[in-house]
Amino acid sequence: MSTVHITQITDLHLGSDKSETLGGVTTFDSFQSVLRATEEQGRGDNLLLLTGDLASDYQPEAYQLLNQTLVERDKKAIWLPGNHDDIAAMQANLSDYPHVRIYEAGNWGILLLDSSKPSSPSGHVSEKELFLAQQGLDQLTGKPVLVAMHHSPVPVKSEWIDKQKIENHQRLYQMLEAHGTVKAVVTGHVHQHHDSLWGDIPVYSSPSSCVQFEKHSADFALSDYPPGYRWLDLHADGSLQTGVEFLTDFTQRCDKSCVGY
Repeated sequence: MSTVHITQITDLHLGSDKSETLGGVTTFDSFQSVLRATEEQGRGDNLLLLTGDLASDYQPEAYQLLNQTLVERDKKAIWLPGNHDDIAAMQANLSDYPHVRIYEAGNWGILLLDSSKPSSPSGHVSEKELFLAQQGLDQLTGKPVLVAMHHSPVPVKSEWIDKQKIENHQRLYQMLEAHGTVKAVVTGHVHQHHDSLWGDIPVYSSPSSCVQFEKHSADFALSDYPPGYRWLDLHADGSLQTGVEFLTDFTQRCDKSCVGY
């Protein structure tokens, strides 16, 4: 079987129309620029994995705009919610991209989890979600598995954002580790590139398609890094390769005086 090529794009923060900004950056423009970059870099046909905060504040129009953009650009895409999203609004308005929890491609299975906690920026995997995750892992027995979720289960060495990591990460880890073939976890939320180990499982956190957070910051702060994305190549033998790309020609710069989002 051939290699599965994936592009992870995360934390789009799209608004009700194309003029929405975050930290001084127009989020629709930055998302479009990321899509163009993937195409120019030979990854235009990759499966898109959209890992949450697709809207800035769960606006139905934001998901409609995203759906329209993906259709117009003839993209294959799967998605999961973040803390700025609403799952019901996503399901209703991403009409050409039905919500899936398990995606099988080539020799691999991708397990998509909802790590959002109602009315909180922090991560938490509910009892229902843990039950569904176990069902998904059972279905994928014998396959190498990539797990995708919005929140990080591990610290990224930024004090304020580390307070928002998945609260019950130990229970989730025990489940994933016991499965035996979970090869990696990919996340969003932290708006920065961070690779680490969660026990024996690699965790890859990815840059946002709009603004990045300053690394190793005690409080909220924006970085000069431009929009970016992650690519993953899932090989038939169960190994994977991954890396991140940052845009080199995006001219908008964030407003570093911004104190929150």
